Amino acid sequence: MKEMSEENKPKRKITILDSQECPPCEEIKEANKAKIESGEIRVLDVTSDEALELLEKVGAPDKIRYPAALVEDDNGVKLCDIYHDKEVTLVACGNQIIAIREPKEEPPTSQPPQESPPSPTS
Repeated sequence: MKEMSEENKPKRKITILDSQECPPCEEIKEANKAKIESGEIRVLDVTSDEALELLEKVGAPDKIRYPAALVEDDNGVKLCDIYHDKEVTLVACGNQIIAIREPKEEPPTSQPPQESPPSPTS
């Protein structure tokens, strides 16, 4: 199986669907603020013309479970669920999981290495 380099990865657009009916959406937007501000992730009000057009394209039901996202890639547009907690934000599209925010790597909490005693000189 061929692995894709970063340059050859398909371009993917992630759009968080925002709504007043989505209390966790504010938390998700705050946690992903840097990626939203950089344009890596978009936020659309679910009632906006663009969101409605995309939802129609995916054949979404009239009622959407929040929090939700639209993922657009080489295979088209999919309506996906968002799973979020204080450490991660994941978008689940069927059997595909996309991490949009992963836990920060923390430095090891082990004790600093102790200096070894000087080696005896002959």
